[in-house]
Amino acid sequence: MLNARKKIIPLLTALLVPTLLLPANAYAYGSDNVEMQEIQQTLHQYSQELLAEYHSPRTRSKLNIPLTAEEQAKEGLISKNVEVVPTIRSIQSSDDGEYLIDTDMTVNVSLDADSDTVIYVNGKRTDHLDQSWTSTHIMEFAHVGRQRGYSIISDKVIDEQDPPEYADASDKLPTEDKTPASLDENGALESEALNKAQTYAFGDNSVGVNYIKAMNYANKWTSPGYEHKMNSAYPSFGSNCANFVSQALHEGGMTLTRLWNYSTVLPDKLTTRAWMNADSNYSYMKHYSHSYDSLDNVWKAWQGSILYVDWTSNNEIDHAMFVVGVVVKDGKANPVIDQKTENRHQITLTESLQHAHEQGKNNMTWYGLQYRYD
Repeated sequence: MLNARKKIIPLLTALLVPTLLLPANAYAYGSDNVEMQEIQQTLHQYSQELLAEYHSPRTRSKLNIPLTAEEQAKEGLISKNVEVVPTIRSIQSSDDGEYLIDTDMTVNVSLDADSDTVIYVNGKRTDHLDQSWTSTHIMEFAHVGRQRGYSIISDKVIDEQDPPEYADASDKLPTEDKTPASLDENGALESEALNKAQTYAFGDNSVGVNYIKAMNYANKWTSPGYEHKMNSAYPSFGSNCANFVSQALHEGGMTLTRLWNYSTVLPDKLTTRAWMNADSNYSYMKHYSHSYDSLDNVWKAWQGSILYVDWTSNNEIDHAMFVVGVVVKDGKANPVIDQKTENRHQITLTESLQHAHEQGKNNMTWYGLQYRYD
C-alpha cells in the first residue's frame, strides 16, 4: 500500500456537508481531474455516514464519530442542526493509483438545553451551545475490485501532537509538585460552578485578570470558521493547547513575566516553556499567576478554570483545556471546555473523557486549577 513512488499535493479545502445531499459539483476544487472528483465524492459519502452515525450509532469504532445525539441528550442537550465538514490538508498519491489523505473532519452541532438543564457560557445564562469538534484523520483511498470510485481501506484518527520543543533551559520550572484531581462524578453534585456563574458576572480579580475576556477570546478562536486558525498576533506551534490557554489569559489581562512570555519573531527560541508547554504551564499558573488554586475534582471546575491531563500517567502533563462554561442537569455540573490541537469548541467534560477512553487512554491522570474570582 502506497509503496510506489509518491507525489505530495498540498491542499487546505473545506467541503461543507449539510444534512441534505449536495450535487457533486458543489465539492469541486476548480479541477477537471476525474480522480480528484472521485476522491471528493468518497469524502462526501463518508461524511454522510458520519452524520448518520451521529443520529443513529451502529459502528462508531469503525466510523470514528466523536459525538452522538443520544449521548448528548443524556447530558440535557438536544441537537437541532448537525453538519460534517471535511477539510483536506494534503494528499499523497502513488503510481498505482492509491491515495493517502490527511483530512480534518469537523462535526458542528447546534444544541438546546432541555427543560431540566441550565447552561452558563461566558458568564451568561443561555439555552444554547454551538459545539465544534475537529479530529484529524489519515485515510487511505484505493480502487477495490471492479467498482467505480474509491473505497476507504483504512482510517486512523491521529491523537494530539506532542508538545513543542524549547531551545532555552533557563526558564525551566520545577514540575514535580502536582496535585491530581479526582474523576469521581460525585464531585459534579458538589460543584459551585452555577453559583459562581450567577455571582461573578463581570469584573477583574485582585491581580487584574478578567475571566470573561479570557473566555470570550477562547470561544472566538475555537468557534466554527476558526478551527484551522491561530491568532497571528501570537506564536503558533505544531501543538497549541498550552499556547492557546496562555493567549486567552493574556487577553484576559494576565501580566507577562520573564517566566511566562512569548515571541512571534523567534517563537521556538524566545517563547517560554510556561507559555507553550502544558506541564510547565500548570506549574506557572499554580505557583506564580496568583489567579489559581489546585482543584481536587475535575467536575467542580467553574468558568475561567484550567483542566490538564497526563495521558499516560508518567508524571508529565500532555494537554491543557480552558473552562468556559457549565451545563447543569439534575444538580450535576458538567464543565464546558474550549481547546486547540485538536480544535474543540464548547464541548463538555463528559464528551472529552468519553472520547479519551474510546481512543484507549485508560491510564490518565487529570489535574485542575480553579480560577480565583476575588
